[in-house]
Amino acid sequence: MNNCWMYGGVCLETPPDGYYGFVYLIIDDQNRMYYGKKAFEHSKKKVISKKARKLSGTRKRIERSKVNSGWMDYWGSSKALLAYYEEDPTRKDKSLRRIVKLCKDKVSLAYHEMKTLVYQEVLFRDDCWNGNISGKYFKGKIHA
Repeated sequence: MNNCWMYGGVCLETPPDGYYGFVYLIIDDQNRMYYGKKAFEHSKKKVISKKARKLSGTRKRIERSKVNSGWMDYWGSSKALLAYYEEDPTRKDKSLRRIVKLCKDKVSLAYHEMKTLVYQEVLFRDDCWNGNISGKYFKGKIHA
């Protein structure tokens, strides 16, 4: 099985123009779910040496660039979920990765991830790998 990110029934192989990132859902081989967010690119800062600044005639000390975030090979940030896949790498072949929502900027991405996690009530479900929301609200610490 091809393990690409599915969006609207289509395998997404390149980031769509104008979008910063996406909210996703991973469903493992046991039908347990994990919701999260991922940016398509990250900003990278590089300090420009004095010599390079002199040669180029610029006064800028930092050069900013965009680098691929590795989103195509991303399997979430849950340590428990990643350990589960590490135990048996073939589990990835039986899992689904779906894009729930595309977002145009960083703030919208954070908001829509949190909205999805709250709406899906991930902290109260046994079939979800999510252990917290925004590193602030933890499974088992909040009561329904």
